[in-house]
Amino acid sequence: YGQPPPAAPARTNRFAIAALVTGVLGLVLLAVGFAIAALLQAGGRGEKGKGLAIGGLVASSVWIVGGLAAVIVAAGSVTSVDRDESGEVTGEDRVVLVNLRAGDCFTGFEEETTKVLVTALPCARPHDGEVIAKLKLPGDEYPGDKEITEQTDEACFQKSLHLQRSRYIKNLEPYNLWPDRTGWDAGDREVICLVRYTGGTLTTSIGQTLDPSLKLWDELAPGDCLGKWDEEELAQRTVSCTGPYWIQVYANFKLGAGPYPGEKAAERGARRGCEQRAAKLFRGHRSPDLTWWLYPEKVEWEAGNRTAVCFGESQDRPLRKPMLPR
Repeated sequence: YGQPPPAAPARTNRFAIAALVTGVLGLVLLAVGFAIAALLQAGGRGEKGKGLAIGGLVASSVWIVGGLAAVIVAAGSVTSVDRDESGEVTGEDRVVLVNLRAGDCFTGFEEETTKVLVTALPCARPHDGEVIAKLKLPGDEYPGDKEITEQTDEACFQKSLHLQRSRYIKNLEPYNLWPDRTGWDAGDREVICLVRYTGGTLTTSIGQTLDPSLKLWDELAPGDCLGKWDEEELAQRTVSCTGPYWIQVYANFKLGAGPYPGEKAAERGARRGCEQRAAKLFRGHRSPDLTWWLYPEKVEWEAGNRTAVCFGESQDRPLRKPMLPR
């Protein structure tokens, strides 16, 4: 009998070669994909290339570690901003966003990289972002991802509520940063509230864009006149009481101190106080067609707002002179 032919040498898996080449070139996603395919195929086909595939993974890991190191080094070298004696930013500095202060303006904001770098600069120069507030959350135990998100959103909403009076409110997008579990366990409780202007660029701080004729409900004072109440806006525009208007504030006052009494109790307190003041104010004079009131919700109460506001409203026609008796 003749001898069997010699076995053909094992072929090298093509995916393994591709994994090594793309890994060396820094094409990390391709390298990982090719390496996985090579490791799955080579054993089943009796092909060589396991070492090449692993080499591609190792090369990819080197690129990843190097990239992270570069970001960390860059971040560590730009933690300060040039400021004057009053604390205002004076130059243009690349800085880690979390190291900015409330009131600082910046540009280069990207939602997906908010914890990396932005360019801090004076608010008089073109910019598209501003830090509205920085605060710390209470508590010792990590409250969970959902709870910390809700706490952050509510805290930042209260801190940025005054921006509802900006003439650019429709172009202001809020973004909030909060610590993850790792940061919380390391003692980080800081929350950063910022807004991005989507209408191009600004050359002033957002606080300078507030319209004095716009007021939040709890900022309205006795004598303020309004048009029809706009349910879609948090800030209402005040108008002249000698022009056509529909609503006038006739009183405001503080509800009792203490813990939040519940919605029904808060409403009773506001109604009772407004009705007493209306009876006294309009005694012997024509009363408004309709009286109504606003009072704080729980989150506003817990933030220190105890204000109740009383309104008189004309239902049939606009008024052209003050509703309140002189």
